[in-house]
Amino acid sequence: MKQQNDEKKYAYIYTLLLMVLFTIPVYFALSYAYENELILKEMALEKYSNELENQIYSEQINLTRSVKIKYAFLNKMGEKQLYDLSKDLKNYNFKTFVDYPYLYYKKHVNNNIYGISTIICETKIDYSKVLLLATILFFSVLINIILLNRSIIRNISKPYELVQKYTNILFNDTMHELKTPLGIINLNLDLLARKSGENKHINRMKIALKQIQINYESIEYYIKNQKVKYSKDKINLSEYLFTRVDFFEDIAKSKFMTIETNIENEVFVYMNLLELQRIIDNTIINAIKYSKPESKIEVYLKLEFDTCFLTIKDYGYGIKDTKSVFQRFTREDQTQGGFGLGLNIIKTICDKNGINVKLESKEDVGSIFTYEIEIYKRKFLDKLEDEQ
Repeated sequence: MKQQNDEKKYAYIYTLLLMVLFTIPVYFALSYAYENELILKEMALEKYSNELENQIYSEQINLTRSVKIKYAFLNKMGEKQLYDLSKDLKNYNFKTFVDYPYLYYKKHVNNNIYGISTIICETKIDYSKVLLLATILFFSVLINIILLNRSIIRNISKPYELVQKYTNILFNDTMHELKTPLGIINLNLDLLARKSGENKHINRMKIALKQIQINYESIEYYIKNQKVKYSKDKINLSEYLFTRVDFFEDIAKSKFMTIETNIENEVFVYMNLLELQRIIDNTIINAIKYSKPESKIEVYLKLEFDTCFLTIKDYGYGIKDTKSVFQRFTREDQTQGGFGLGLNIIKTICDKNGINVKLESKEDVGSIFTYEIEIYKRKFLDKLEDEQ
């Protein structure tokens, strides 16, 4: 997953570089279009000024007006003899001059009967073609980059999507194949215990089976949680917490540990029972797994106003990185078993149900997980059902 994210990041960087590279020829193309527009306008002004000069030298002057070009005549003193320009120019010391949005061209003429010494022509610069070209180039480059980027990311993601697909199929098939044997083993262990009586060998097998069952249920939830809709119900958290503590008593005793409880009675919450079980089970099993032998685990349930606080405390080795511990496939101690899914599943369920989770941990001291869960608020119809 990290490698896939890195490759996607490189794909975006590559796309950005392509945008920069595409920008360079676009810039030169627009510069050329701009310069070409000015040259064409200047040629038109020069041609028109030559026509005016010919009229001045002719015996009978016939000045025709142009829709696109305006002009002015000046004498040797720079005084206006005829002035039809859009702007009042203060300086005539130029050959071509741009005063946006106009381009001016100046031409000197020889002696003539009208005393005209200078012709100045004016035309309006039209950048509509340049803007049209810029728009076409921009969207062409943008569309090509988007298509290229999508193609790159698709090609990068495809192998990982296939791996994810086949991994999910493998997990689903494996989980399905494991469910029946686990049920058979559990049933036969109970029958064996009734027939021959409890002994340490049977107890060890039951403890091992419970640990397998917890891992099985976590993986099953991880696979199905995005596909299955988990309906919520009113749950007596106090009673359910006692049943889960009883479930873990044998596992804790196998490490010479004890589980102490201080659970407030009649605390009800509204959520899915399976998701609630995942929060409790994954937290307690982690507390047992990463605690020191002959230590204890404390389970508290306290009610304050509209919120109940479920706290599970251990006296274990502690967690070094409390920020990344909720990430998927993250494990603090690689020597311990597991897939690194337990706390990630807890975080997913908490985010989904609006449960605030707090983690306090110190190395060689232990960890404290606190879950703030909103209590069940009884509605009017629930009250009627209870009275009946």
